[in-house]
Amino acid sequence: MARAAVGLVQQAPGYKKRAVHYLKHAWKVYALSRALAKALEDSREASSWPGDRLQVGTHMSRRVELITRRLKRETDVYAAG
Repeated sequence: MARAAVGLVQQAPGYKKRAVHYLKHAWKVYALSRALAKALEDSREASSWPGDRLQVGTHMSRRVELITRRLKRETDVYAAG
């Protein structure tokens, strides 16, 4: 299957550009989803400390919100391109 994909990329220059665009998008989404999972995991661990719940909760909420916005922006840019 990999050889077929390489052959297709060599035969169709437009396909190569789309394939590279897709791979970049896939890696960005993968990295952002891992960062989001890590932020949610950290948030879950931080919320187990009753005294730190408000302060850390606000920081973690901002972090999760930022990553979510980046993920949405990347998805929108890919869909438009």
